[in-house]
Amino acid sequence: MSAPNAADNGIDRRCHPEFTGVFPPLPGSPTLVTGEADLVSPLGSALRAVGRWREGELRSFQCAEGSVITVGQCLAEEREFRQDAQRALATDRLASLTRWTGSYLCLVVRPGDLTAFADLAGQYPLYFRRRPGRTWIGSRPTTVAGAAGGGCRPDLQVLAAQVFCPGVPLLPGNRSVVAGVEQLGAGQALRITAEGKCTQWEYETLLPDADASLAERAEALRGALVESVGRRAARAGTLTADFSGGLDSTSLAFLALDRGTEPLPVFAYHRSGVACDDLDYARRYARLDERLRLEVVTGTPGTLPYQGMEGAGRNGEPDPAAVGTARTRLRLQRIAQHGGDVHLGGEGGDALLSAPPSYLAGLARPGGLRTLGRHSHVLARSRHASPLKVMGSAVRLARTPLATALRRTANLLERPEAPDPHWLDTVSWWLAPGPEVTWLTNSSRRELSQLARSRISSDAEPLSTQPDLHTTRHELRTSASAQRQLDHIAADFGIWPQAPFLDNDVIRACLRLPAHLRADPPLFKPLLGAALSGAVPTPVLTRRTKGDYSDEDYQGIRLASTALREVLDTSHLAGFGVIDPDAVAASLDRALMGLRAPFPALNRLLGVELWLRSAPWH
Repeated sequence: MSAPNAADNGIDRRCHPEFTGVFPPLPGSPTLVTGEADLVSPLGSALRAVGRWREGELRSFQCAEGSVITVGQCLAEEREFRQDAQRALATDRLASLTRWTGSYLCLVVRPGDLTAFADLAGQYPLYFRRRPGRTWIGSRPTTVAGAAGGGCRPDLQVLAAQVFCPGVPLLPGNRSVVAGVEQLGAGQALRITAEGKCTQWEYETLLPDADASLAERAEALRGALVESVGRRAARAGTLTADFSGGLDSTSLAFLALDRGTEPLPVFAYHRSGVACDDLDYARRYARLDERLRLEVVTGTPGTLPYQGMEGAGRNGEPDPAAVGTARTRLRLQRIAQHGGDVHLGGEGGDALLSAPPSYLAGLARPGGLRTLGRHSHVLARSRHASPLKVMGSAVRLARTPLATALRRTANLLERPEAPDPHWLDTVSWWLAPGPEVTWLTNSSRRELSQLARSRISSDAEPLSTQPDLHTTRHELRTSASAQRQLDHIAADFGIWPQAPFLDNDVIRACLRLPAHLRADPPLFKPLLGAALSGAVPTPVLTRRTKGDYSDEDYQGIRLASTALREVLDTSHLAGFGVIDPDAVAASLDRALMGLRAPFPALNRLLGVELWLRSAPWH
C-alpha cells in the first residue's frame, strides 16, 4: 500500500488546542507562556501550545528538580497538585502522578529525561516520531509528523486494520494512522533521555484480583464515581448531563444532583417514528427528582445517520462516529443554549461494567462449570441459541491461545468472502471480520494477513493471556477515542464533555474485579447496581434493556444514498488500492433494500474516507 504525503492537518488552530514538543530540545528553543502556566522547564525543554485551552485543561508545576505538566482532566486541587508533583520529582516516584482523580496525560521534564504517562483509557494519547538523537512529541499525529519532518503520509495498513480488524489492536500495535508516527496508548509510559534514547513500557497492568469480591469493588467504584462527579460539579460554571434513559448517563446525573444547589439540565435525544423506547425511560426517571430539568432534543430527517457529514473528518484522526455528526451537533447546540460548559456523559460505562461474552472461557475450569452452565443457559435463551453450543464455544476458547486466534484471523483474511457473524462468534478473542472482508483488494487482504501472521511470534502484551481482558481493553480504548472525537466537535460550542467512567480510579475499581463477577445474567451491570444502591433510584439501576437505534441507520442510508455513492466513486482508499468500491457498493445496495449489512464496518470506512479528505496529501 502506498500513499502521498500531507501538507495540512485541517485543524483550526485558533480554536482547537494542541501541543508539540521535542526532546532533547533544539538549540534556542523559546520559552512559551500560555494563559494558564509556563509550559517550559527552565532546564531547557520546550513545549509549544496553541489554541483555546479550557480552564484546568493544561496545568503545570515547576521546581528545581523539573516540571510536571498535565493535559486533560486532572481534577486535583491546586495545593494537592503542587505538593504531589514536588514529592514525585524529589523521590523519583513519577508513576504516582497517575493517581490524581480524572483522566489526563502527564508529562515530566527533568534535566536528563522527559517521561510521559498516558491515561488508563487512552483518552489522551501522546504521538511521537523518533529521529536520530531526538524525539518529537505532540497531541496530534499529523502535527508531530509535520514538526519532525521527513514527510507526512497516512499509514494505510493501520487504516485497513482499523476498518476490517478493529478488535485486534495487536495488528497496528503502537503505529498511528500517520506513517512513521507512533502512539503512546492506554496505560503506557514513554521516557526520552538527554542522549536521545527512547523507551516505552506499560506502567500499570490492570490484572483482576482473584480474591476481590463484588462488595469490595462496588465500594471502591462508588467512592471513585462520587469523587469524580463531585469534583467536576464543583468546578463547572453550569453543569449539564446526558439523560438518555440508559443506566450509565442517568446514574451520573443523579450523582451530580447531590453536589449542586441548582436544578440540573439533562438532555435526551429522540426522533419520532423510531422504535427505541429510551425517551419513555428518561421521562419516567426525570419524574423521580424535581431537581432534574429534562430537555428532549428532537431529531429530524436531517439529523439521521449519514446526513450533514460535510466538514467531518477534521479531528486529527478517523472518526467512526462521523456518520452521526448532524445529530451530535444538534445535541451540542441545545446544550450550549442552556449555558452548559462541563457536560457529563456515560461513555466508557459499557466497556467497564458489561463483561464481554468471552468471559465465559474463564468459567470453563474446575469449580466454575456449574456457573458456566447457568450463565450459558440464560444467555442462550436470550439469544435464541443452544446452551450446549454456548458452553462448547466457551470451552474451545479456553483452549485457544492467542497465537492460534491470530493464525485463524490471517487465514480468514485470505479467503474471498466471510459469513455473516452470529452471536456465538463473540465468544472468542475478537469478532472475526464478516462480509466486509470482500471489500478488500487481493493485495491489501494479503498484507493484512501477513501483518496478523507477523504478530504470532511477537511478545504478547501482558493482558493478552485472557480473552475477556483483551476485549475489555479494546472496548475501553474505543470509548476513549469516541470521547476524544466528541470533545473536538464540542469545542466549537464552548462545551467540555467529560466522561467519569474513563477516569483512572474508576477504571481501576472496575477492572480489579474478575469479569465473571461483573456478569450475572440476567442482571444488567450488577457492579454498578451494587455500587450505587441508595445513591441512585432503584428503577434506574434495575433496567435490563438498552435503546436500539439501528432502524435510524436504514432510514439515514436511504436518504444519503446518492452522496454515499459519490464517496465510493471518488474513494481515496480505492485510489490507494485498499478497497474495491464496487464490493462496498454491493453492501450498500443490500442496506438500501433493508437487508442485513455491515453498518459498523461501513461507518469505520466512511470515517477513514472523511479523514483522508480533510487535508491535502502530497
